Amino acid sequence: MTDLHHQNPCRLPTLLLFTLLSMIGISVLWEFKFEALAMQWLNLPYDSDFEDAERWRFVLTATAFSLLSLIAPTLVLKRLVANTRSSYRRLQRVQLLTEALAKYDSLTGLINRRIFMESLLDQLGRNHPAAIMLIDLDHFKAINDQHGHSVGDHTLIEVGRRLQDIARLYDGMAVRLGGDEFCLLFLTHKEENELVEIAETVLSKLAKPLPETKGFCRLGATIGISRSWLDAQEASALLHCADIAMYKGKSNGRLTFSFYDSEYECQRRAQSELEVALRQALEGEEIVPFYQPIVILPAQEIVGFEILARWVKPDGSIGMPADFIPVLERLGLISAMTRSLVKQACRAAKSWDGHLHLSLNISAAMVADQFFPDQLLEQLTHEKFPFNRFEIEITEEALVGNLEAAQRNLSRLNSHGITVALDDFGTGYSGLYHLTRLSIDKIKIDRSFFEAGQTDHLPMVEAILGMARSMNMKVTAEGIEDFHLPHLPSWLADNGCHYAQGYLYGRPQAHVEMVPVLAEFPFN
Repeated sequence: MTDLHHQNPCRLPTLLLFTLLSMIGISVLWEFKFEALAMQWLNLPYDSDFEDAERWRFVLTATAFSLLSLIAPTLVLKRLVANTRSSYRRLQRVQLLTEALAKYDSLTGLINRRIFMESLLDQLGRNHPAAIMLIDLDHFKAINDQHGHSVGDHTLIEVGRRLQDIARLYDGMAVRLGGDEFCLLFLTHKEENELVEIAETVLSKLAKPLPETKGFCRLGATIGISRSWLDAQEASALLHCADIAMYKGKSNGRLTFSFYDSEYECQRRAQSELEVALRQALEGEEIVPFYQPIVILPAQEIVGFEILARWVKPDGSIGMPADFIPVLERLGLISAMTRSLVKQACRAAKSWDGHLHLSLNISAAMVADQFFPDQLLEQLTHEKFPFNRFEIEITEEALVGNLEAAQRNLSRLNSHGITVALDDFGTGYSGLYHLTRLSIDKIKIDRSFFEAGQTDHLPMVEAILGMARSMNMKVTAEGIEDFHLPHLPSWLADNGCHYAQGYLYGRPQAHVEMVPVLAEFPFN
């Protein structure tokens, strides 16, 4: 578009001059020629003896009156022209802004996602090489939370400026895809060592202090790299490959870069499928409790069972906890699984002897959750399962994260008659300090002390039993599986161990398989 003001700057004065000359010409023609003809045609009397001076006075008078009559229209016309020019300029600015918004990010001024995809599609459509360097800022949300969104916006602008400098240096395009996600696009073939150099430059430049935070904050980034000549020939697929590579970098600890790896994508796809399957398994109660007997010493009579999670898959195969517990913890579903196990176990135990207790391991996150005690007590009440027949087990590592919350929650459960056992004792972080501060009723000696055929650890076991006796705590020995040490149970009993658990007394089994176990071992 061209501005009307610059295109025709003298149009209005020219129009006025033309109007003035036209009025003078018409007046002259009227006075000196057409007036007589008109009067004759109308049969009106006409005095032809006028002097020329009188005629010219009439011409000037008519012209003057015409000019006066044009003042108001001229002012209006001038205002209209000014408004038209102003509207035209605004239209130009809006059009330029619209074009800019269609091509560039409004905050950073970098190329936006649409132009990025168009450029990539065009490049790949002509079978030309392209490389994508996907850049995701690490912990950017913390900057927003700590310093406010204004500082966050200035940080993004600064990131855009640094990336633009790098793009110019290496003949690329800097792009903001959205949020805290940026990209460098290269429309030429780049060797791997050059891409490594660029990625290292990006990480180095972004790691410099941010002026907006007075140097207190530094940015980190994780970079994923994909190349059309190796990874994908379609634009969306190439961007997806860069995204997969970026997530590989995040899984390796962030602040790094990774090239696309098809094997990693297969692993990630399998992980995603596992997550979906686990959600469905949890909803369908495919994750069920298996029960391992706990016996009292020295009588070796069953007093209860530990609940152990197993995933009974539709094909009949059994998934072990190591295969799915970490995934459920990452998905935030460990509490839901625990509630499901408690419900199923309490209902199954209704058909057992009324003195058998249930024991269940509780995750560190649940131990620290302020709502956990009330939720467990409410569920046991709903299932009509006595509190004094239920035992929770916590690992030593669970106490390290939030000791105060653990102390508060365990005390509340203990006050309602629920037994609290410290699992895997002797392998973690806790000591006498934790044992004296927490409401611990029982310790479970880790199975590593009773490895097959080994007696080297028995002096340590004896020391643990002596400590527990001095603190008036019950003790369970885990992992009693060695049939080559037939006197181990009696040795444990003689040294003050109250309970034992392990394959010697039974493997974890489903509820339907518990009947022969209950028949073989007497109840205490």
